[in-house]
Amino acid sequence: MSENQEKVIEEYDCNCRIIQKQRNLTKEYCFEESQKQINSFENLPAARLYADIYTVADGLTEKQTGERGVPPAIARASEEIRMTYFAVQMSITYAARAFDVDESVVQDAINRIHAQAEEQRSQTEKDA
Repeated sequence: MSENQEKVIEEYDCNCRIIQKQRNLTKEYCFEESQKQINSFENLPAARLYADIYTVADGLTEKQTGERGVPPAIARASEEIRMTYFAVQMSITYAARAFDVDESVVQDAINRIHAQAEEQRSQTEKDA
């Protein structure tokens, strides 16, 4: 990709997608809904994990949550979703400290959220 280009990395049935944006020498991965940027990340695994959270939480709105705020859909969600959200927004270490658990507990939660998102997407494809 040359300067200032965008490339679709993944598309999801919920009218969401991950876009890789290249600006000069930097890359970012943006999660979009209806072609509107919801959040951006420095690496693709974080963008994919955010897509998993979005799927399992049945959507969320980041509007007015601030740098360390939590969207209402996440605040009301299960502890596993909240752990995963903190891990993708900050780090696994941050999430572990916030929930007073070992980092392996957070990693297990991340793995379960990923599996749940894959299952939901698979079911959506079967229903279509």
